[in-house]
Amino acid sequence: MSEFVLVILVTMGLGKEPSSFEIRLPKETYKKCMEDSKTYKFPYKELHKVISVKTRCEKVISNPKQLNNGKSI
Repeated sequence: MSEFVLVILVTMGLGKEPSSFEIRLPKETYKKCMEDSKTYKFPYKELHKVISVKTRCEKVISNPKQLNNGKSI
């Protein structure tokens, strides 16, 4: 089971209601999570007004009852 999850939040749009989606990728260690988070930086500075990419690492906290149901947090 992975100890950390890399969370990538992508937000797109110019209007009042931009669209966002989140990607969660399991990582074995905090160091690996932080290293991988640097690869998701958005390279096109002129598009930062339209597309935003933010990353963070979160420690996985699991509840034994959820693991029995095949779910984890």
